[in-house]
Amino acid sequence: MNRIEPPARLFDIMNLRSVRRPRRPYFCYRDEEMSADTYRRMADALSHALLLRGMKRGEVVGLISENRPEWNVVDMAVMQAGGILLPLCKGLSAEEYTECLAKAQVRLLFLEDEELYSRFRLILPQVDTLEYLLSIDPVEAATPFSTLLVEGRVNANDAELQRRRSLVTTDDVCTLVYSGGGTYRKVTHRSLIEDVMEQVATDLGRRKAALGNNALCTLYGRTKNYVCQLVGCTVNYPSPEMEQMRRAVA
Repeated sequence: MNRIEPPARLFDIMNLRSVRRPRRPYFCYRDEEMSADTYRRMADALSHALLLRGMKRGEVVGLISENRPEWNVVDMAVMQAGGILLPLCKGLSAEEYTECLAKAQVRLLFLEDEELYSRFRLILPQVDTLEYLLSIDPVEAATPFSTLLVEGRVNANDAELQRRRSLVTTDDVCTLVYSGGGTYRKVTHRSLIEDVMEQVATDLGRRKAALGNNALCTLYGRTKNYVCQLVGCTVNYPSPEMEQMRRAVA
């Protein structure tokens, strides 16, 4: 087995793979593939869009979505711009969402789709810090992913993004992990990278596998996801319809 060097920061995984195998599929979802190069370009464009909205170093950005390639784009875009991702699952109570988002002072929040927004529209005004509602699929009340990517490409400030990347250290907090009761714990790049490299050493992810069943909002699912990215496997995320059928017979 060829030795895989640990990245300094988690978003370095994306850049390493896009340079080595730019056209190799990184993710598959709904019969569509996202190559390593497309992944990096989308993350860069989204980083620029977030910087246009005044995202500061160390700022927490919220994300509520099922597993899909865009989840990873948001993750990398936030981290390489010096932010901290707060991913939450769809099954929390209104009180938990409100308390967790408010406590983390979330100003920018990504929601997946219109169905999720319809559930959230009544509680969002209770989060006083919230300024920007962003969405992966088109949502009438939010700025959609496609618009964000165009804005980021047109208004790209490569020097500023590179400066933000250079400020991020391995000991910086990269994510908040929800631990129940409206609380969360802080996780650094170093801590997650150590978990990733431990699993790489056991050869996990060397084969193609459908790893999308492990929720990316959990530390376990996210670690497995990074392993696959680092070793170059294609991650296959099941569509919501397929996931519903899987759960029905589980």
